[in-house]
Amino acid sequence: MTSKRKKPDTDLGMMILRNMAMVMEREREKRQLTKIEMARLCEITTPFYFAILNATANPSLQVITRISLNLKVPLKDLMMDANASKA
Repeated sequence: MTSKRKKPDTDLGMMILRNMAMVMEREREKRQLTKIEMARLCEITTPFYFAILNATANPSLQVITRISLNLKVPLKDLMMDANASKA
């Protein structure tokens, strides 16, 4: 029996995932990258990138940290973007 990661089932988890998607898409557009190029930059698979955008992924802290480092976006901004709370 294989174990599949399920999507976050808490409001906080969903909020973090939605914020990650918003920040990642903002960074992608700023850098004028395709979604495939962005996934490569973040060192994640393209399907996983789309799962983040669709809020169906459940990334580990290690993956979130890797995305943060590769995008040069502070971890706290990736998870709880200050711009999101002002919107």
